[in-house]
Amino acid sequence: MKNKVWIVLSVIFTFQFIVSCCNCDPVQTFENQYDDVTVVAYDTSGFSVEEVNGEVYKNAFGLGVMVNFETIKVSSAINMFAPMGFGTALAFSCDCIGDEFLYPDPLTKLVIYSIDPVSLEKIDVTENFKMPSYDDQLISVDEFFKQRAVWHDGFQLTLVNYENLDDEVIFEAEVFLESGKSFKKQTAIIKFINN
Repeated sequence: MKNKVWIVLSVIFTFQFIVSCCNCDPVQTFENQYDDVTVVAYDTSGFSVEEVNGEVYKNAFGLGVMVNFETIKVSSAINMFAPMGFGTALAFSCDCIGDEFLYPDPLTKLVIYSIDPVSLEKIDVTENFKMPSYDDQLISVDEFFKQRAVWHDGFQLTLVNYENLDDEVIFEAEVFLESGKSFKKQTAIIKFINN
C-alpha cells in the first residue's frame, strides 16, 4: 500500500515539475531614444475626433502631441525558467520575464505656444489646455507630467480656455527631455470660427 502511495505521489510531483518548467525566450533590453515630435490639430465637434480640415470652433479644438523615438537593442540575456524546486513545481505556473525598455533621457515637460501668423509673436498657452488623467479627469499639463508613467509619450490636449486666442493662430508644441534637449513642431494656421 505504501508503495502505491509513493508511486502516485511521484507521478504527481513529476507532472507538476514538468508543467512548471518553462521554455522562455531570451530577455532583451531596449532603449527608447526620443528624436522628434509630431503635432496634429483636431476638431472634436462631431461624434468622432477628426483632423482639422479648414475652420474649427474654439470650443471644439484639441491637439495631439506624439513624441517619436528610436528603439535600440542594448543587450540580450538568457531567460531562465522559473527556479526549480518543490515550491515551484506546486505552483503550476511559468514566470517568464519580458523584454525591458529603458528611457535614458526621459520626457520632463510639454509646452504649447500660440504664434501670431502675421507678427510671429509667440505666447506660452500651455495653461489654456487640459489633458485627461489616468482617472479620466481633465487636469493641467504640468499636473499630468507629475503623475505620468515614464512610457507615456503620446498626449491628447483639449483647448478649455480660448478667450485670449486670435481667430487665426499657429500652435507649437515643444517637449523637453531630462538632458535639456528639446523638440518642437508647429501646426498649420488654425482658423477659428466665432461661436
